[in-house]
Amino acid sequence: MSDVEILKQKRILVLYGGWSAEREISLKSGSAVSHSLQSQGIEHTQLDLKSEDDAKRISEDYDIAFIALHGRGGEDGFIQKVLSSKNILFTGSDSESCKTSLNKIESKKIWRDLLLPTPDFVEIVNARQTNMKLTPHLSGEEDITALDKTFVVKPANEGSSFGISIVRPGEGSLESAMLHASEFDSSVIVEAYVEGRELTVSILGNDVFHPILINPAGDFYDYDSKYSNSGTQYVKADIKGDKLKEIKDYAWHAFSSLGCSNWGRVDFIEDENGNFQIIEVNTVPGLTETSLFPKAAAYAGLSFDEVITKVLLLSCKQDNL
Repeated sequence: MSDVEILKQKRILVLYGGWSAEREISLKSGSAVSHSLQSQGIEHTQLDLKSEDDAKRISEDYDIAFIALHGRGGEDGFIQKVLSSKNILFTGSDSESCKTSLNKIESKKIWRDLLLPTPDFVEIVNARQTNMKLTPHLSGEEDITALDKTFVVKPANEGSSFGISIVRPGEGSLESAMLHASEFDSSVIVEAYVEGRELTVSILGNDVFHPILINPAGDFYDYDSKYSNSGTQYVKADIKGDKLKEIKDYAWHAFSSLGCSNWGRVDFIEDENGNFQIIEVNTVPGLTETSLFPKAAAYAGLSFDEVITKVLLLSCKQDNL
């Protein structure tokens, strides 16, 4: 029986929209998934979730849910916990893995413990308050926030580059960058800026795809560079041999060490000396026309439709359906 025929026998639910800052992107991803299923003759139901209460009211009359919810609600473990309580299989990683992965601070602590390469950082708790707590996680003795350094300020739990600022010596203010990041999350991470190339590695099942090189239109891969026709370029990275094996190994270990499974994406910076630094893991990668996961799959010879069916089938295997 073909993959499509197997899925035609399932009651499939596509969850998209959500209530996070990434809602508009999620609507596009969910629509792309639905269009793919429709073009393959696979019946399904679309559900635009707008609140936690909407999620809790999901009917139990489904076999599998394709989670196309980005950010909070979709990548923080919430929807996974809801679906598990209703005995509905779902695409992607389990609740705990998603919760850990979305939190950049907790992810980086795990990678540091495993000696995986990731930039130095300072953890800031209660960033919206005057009695904020700063906890440094440094590989050396230097202060990451020294005035002669460049660093990246991010909300700990957010995606699509929302709330991110780059503060350079004489350009920008750490205080204002932290306040901006705290609009999205009370916990903020101040990370050492790594000059270099932006790379991403996609994972589908046990397959680790060839890295994609991102040449952002702006200073870094921000929201506009990701989702507008701003001139950002995506190409198959010119990495081979031992270096290709190295970045693929780092991607797999960064992904699996957080408990992630089935599909996802790991983002890197390759510094000027050719060293790879792990930035973050995405447990529900975008599936829009400019998204990186389908581009990486295409280099591996997979069509968009094949990606969607394989992601769904991986969830079936969780329960031997």
